Amino acid sequence: MFLSIFSKPEPKPDAKKPPRDAVREFLETIVFVVVLVFLLKQFVVEAFVIPTGSMAETLYGYQKSIECSECGFKFPLNSSREVEGDQQNDGARQAVVGYCCPNCRYKQAFTNEKPSPFNSSGDRVLVHKAQYHRFDPTRGDVVVFKFPQEPQKKYGALNYIKRLWGFGGETIAIWRGDTYVAKNIQYPTESLNDFGFPTYPRPDRPEDLWQANYMYHNADEATKAFDIARAAGFTDPNSFQIIRKTDDQFHAMKRIVWDNEHQSNYLAGKTVPPRWKAETADWTTDNAAMPKAFAHAGGNLGWLRYRHLIIDDFRTLSGATRPVVEPVPIDNFLGYNGEWDEKNGFPHFVYDRGAGDHKFWVGDLMLECQAKISDANAEVVLELSKSENRFQAKFANGKVTLVRTGKNGKEMGTFDTKITGPGTYKLRFANVDCSLRLWVNGRRIDIGAAGEYAPTIPETFDAKDEKHEGWTTANDVEAPASIGASQGVEVTKLKLWRDSYFIGADSYASSNDITAAKHTYFVQPGHYLCLGDNSAQSSDGRVWGTVPDRLMLGRAAFVFFPLDRIGFIK
Repeated sequence: MFLSIFSKPEPKPDAKKPPRDAVREFLETIVFVVVLVFLLKQFVVEAFVIPTGSMAETLYGYQKSIECSECGFKFPLNSSREVEGDQQNDGARQAVVGYCCPNCRYKQAFTNEKPSPFNSSGDRVLVHKAQYHRFDPTRGDVVVFKFPQEPQKKYGALNYIKRLWGFGGETIAIWRGDTYVAKNIQYPTESLNDFGFPTYPRPDRPEDLWQANYMYHNADEATKAFDIARAAGFTDPNSFQIIRKTDDQFHAMKRIVWDNEHQSNYLAGKTVPPRWKAETADWTTDNAAMPKAFAHAGGNLGWLRYRHLIIDDFRTLSGATRPVVEPVPIDNFLGYNGEWDEKNGFPHFVYDRGAGDHKFWVGDLMLECQAKISDANAEVVLELSKSENRFQAKFANGKVTLVRTGKNGKEMGTFDTKITGPGTYKLRFANVDCSLRLWVNGRRIDIGAAGEYAPTIPETFDAKDEKHEGWTTANDVEAPASIGASQGVEVTKLKLWRDSYFIGADSYASSNDITAAKHTYFVQPGHYLCLGDNSAQSSDGRVWGTVPDRLMLGRAAFVFFPLDRIGFIK
């Protein structure tokens, strides 16, 4: 018999497969995962935990999940001092015993079991490590770095996370809540002050250039250049220009002012007017005391107006039959900072608008609503006020027209939209960083540079504007946001947001005249200026200096825990 080389040998009758070693397979899997994680950590990405609230509410540190007992609005509340102690005082832990709602401003002490600070120990993020890929950050990126003043503490790395705003060789200015950049300002090192010391010193060691002394805070060259640029309307491309956030950055940094779906039953029962109210009789509502749906009929243009009606303390209304509540300018209060601890009360929460507080008027707003159009000839107008101007987006006949009213008023352009007839549309209109932005059903309308305008200040200030912030009673108090309609239109799901507001390092001491108070910082070559989104409660580059390139760990890319926060970081 001849055997083919391709024939298969017959199996032995009693042949058996070797037994599987389940324990060994499990251990091999564990080793593989550990090695893979180690390699990823060493060469690609690394996981970090956010402990503090300096980036709130873009990223959360230690926080409690709160649902306001008055209006039902849900928000995070800072609990870092309850977990890690008050590092600015004696380091002792301070239990958080209450909150202030950012929506209705109701202040509440926890009466039953206190929400645990470990609902989330802080966002867990993945960082794309700088040294193992081409690290080419762009302005506004969220980055992680070793703290220059103390890169390591108790044998562990001391890492910070902030948003990058300034690059080496640039001068960054903060003015009225916005940031500006100039790239050509020179600081002569030979200049001496009245005491014979260099006005613009250099350290003995180049490694120390990150320190705050070498940012030349409010140097004469920078402040004079800024004043000249401001007087010229910031038109010189070689001088200071406003930094405009991208859409993604703005959406990450926007903060709630008012969600009309969450209103206070108590205030309605006390006959406190609703914040959104019809100015004309051609509107009807689903509930006069707590309106959530507004229906318009008739050919005339009728208006809904928002007023920022803030109650300092609901308990003051207990004996009032018809309390008088006056509207106030929209400010930079952040619910995350509204914690109430058992030692200090509300340490970061001040209603007073006096010169010594850290509440500032915010004129950069975004209005959104849902408009159900039942008439082909209907018009919907979204309006946002800012100082002496009102900016309007007029939707009609498949077009949107942008109009600026008041000082330097003009038509800014007309653009196509997807609103071509009756239907339900989600509308957004924002005025942020001196640029108008529009969305219909979540899609941005491309208007190019037509919506951009130069920052301005009023020639004379409102009599009630004691800090010279630039707001007016007629616009920013009585009608900071409005919605107009003609023909058949129903408006629901109204929300009003504000932009984050940057303050200078010593704004608390110099807030008597906000228009005059600007802050300039030079960024030494090879360094970055990084600021926290929670500017009122952030230890960042304004205070301690810049970040050397050698200490930059990478770009924060992704939140992977808690599960309801999973997503890319903008």
